[in-house]
Amino acid sequence: MNSLISIFLVDDHKVFAQSFESYISTQEGFIWKGAGEGDLKTFNSIIHNKPDIVLLDYHLAKTNGLDFLQQLHTKGFKGMIILLTMNRDSQIKRAVKSYGARGFVSKETDGSELLLGIRQLTEGTIDFLELPPILENTGNSPYLLTDQELTIAHLVCSGLGSEEIAKKLTISVHTVNTHRRRILSKTHSENFVQVCLKLK
Repeated sequence: MNSLISIFLVDDHKVFAQSFESYISTQEGFIWKGAGEGDLKTFNSIIHNKPDIVLLDYHLAKTNGLDFLQQLHTKGFKGMIILLTMNRDSQIKRAVKSYGARGFVSKETDGSELLLGIRQLTEGTIDFLELPPILENTGNSPYLLTDQELTIAHLVCSGLGSEEIAKKLTISVHTVNTHRRRILSKTHSENFVQVCLKLK
């Protein structure tokens, strides 16, 4: 897919919005469509500009993210809406899905992972984008792997595939694959054969 993916951000933290705009402007394949705080002006701007992706903060000072999402759908907005949040509550994730959002992403996640997930959404290779926060390593795990990354690495080394791991840990396949990419990067490995050898 060679066309640019247009992004609009709804977030009432101006520093975050400005930082994200600067980041998007440096990324090939993406175009910035604007930002707003979740007010009527923001709503009208989204309807007018018709971005491919709306990144919508779950917690807004002037409205609730789910209410704003519902208003966009009521108005006939056809783009994809991804909820951003600091809260990883599973009930919120279920609510987000029931309202028709196409993703539930931690605001602490890595920007490159977010854009990769957005591209996969627009290309139709995934139906729902879920990205966990990047957690700090709290123990003496090798290569600074988080506890969950270490668990996934050992499960891969035991012969399980991503779908089997997702079912075992009750997380999405996309989340498993996100962790797998981070494991390869942190261990400076080209494949999981190398990872398994390093973690022996």
